[in-house]
Amino acid sequence: MQKIDCLIVGGGICGRLLQLELEQQGKSTLVYDTPQSNHCTTVAAGLANPLVGKFFTIGWRAAEIFPSLASYYQSLEKRLHSSFFRSINYKRIISSAGEQNIWLSKAHKAKYNGFCSFANENVNGLNTQFGVLNVQQGGEMNTRAFLAACEGLLATRFESFDLSSLDLQSKQYQDVQYENIIFAEGYKVTDNPMWNDHVKIIPTKGELLILETDLEPKGDIYLGSVFLQHLRDKIWRAGSTYARNDSTLNPTDMMRDDLTDKLDKVMTIPYKIVDHYCGVRPATLDRKPIVGRHPLYDQVYILNGMGSKAVSMAPLLVAELVRHIYLGADINESVNLQRF
Repeated sequence: MQKIDCLIVGGGICGRLLQLELEQQGKSTLVYDTPQSNHCTTVAAGLANPLVGKFFTIGWRAAEIFPSLASYYQSLEKRLHSSFFRSINYKRIISSAGEQNIWLSKAHKAKYNGFCSFANENVNGLNTQFGVLNVQQGGEMNTRAFLAACEGLLATRFESFDLSSLDLQSKQYQDVQYENIIFAEGYKVTDNPMWNDHVKIIPTKGELLILETDLEPKGDIYLGSVFLQHLRDKIWRAGSTYARNDSTLNPTDMMRDDLTDKLDKVMTIPYKIVDHYCGVRPATLDRKPIVGRHPLYDQVYILNGMGSKAVSMAPLLVAELVRHIYLGADINESVNLQRF
């Protein structure tokens, strides 16, 4: 019988960051991860952007999250003997006079200091006639490299988790005795009857395009109705769409057309589509993550619902969940599952 402190169900970014935090605190862990599953993490662009939405909103708890984000991931790179994160500036392209007016109505607010500033800037190949916002403190994770580094060094069983083999009374799963179990399954939690009556995760499909274009890479990520992320040479990634309550794993012509319509409005040079793929994010009704202890079962916890923002949100929420489990610290009411 293997004895561990924490059993973690799900090996995406949330599950792995949780495993790393627990190990840092001296706890033994084991991740169960379904092989060849549709990881939101593996298909994600890995963007950490403090400015969100079409109304130029500074993200939830951004002042707590972003100033230390780069140093946090740099320390993990050293632990994992890998390279997967870089600090990066974003350029938010303002698409119309109306958007420009929205920004001007907010530009004086103190919360934007240190995060973004306006510039009349020409970017060859893009329509920037209404200007851009230079967004600081952002980052970019190579999610595949991160997962590969974790898989090489952290305790993992690559097999589906069989809920029928879980004994909550004896805190045992097959040949594993645990003290706490944490579910970080992403949208797959919708198939978990243990949580169905207590949380509402909305599978949200996102489709992305891989482009070949002569757009010059300058180390920035361009944002607007679509994002443009340089990958290598002349290859860029463009996305993304949001289809709520859709967990199908096939890209669609409709969303391809939607993305190309948006690209044609922002790009002024030709491009060629070389790939089209999709992933499914775990979203929530109020667009806030879900963190906390199961209302009926002690030693059972959840970490979920971060949508496309796990790279930025997960480090903070992982640390808070671990403090909650072992020190009894409160979980922020905005994300506490008790709000449901």
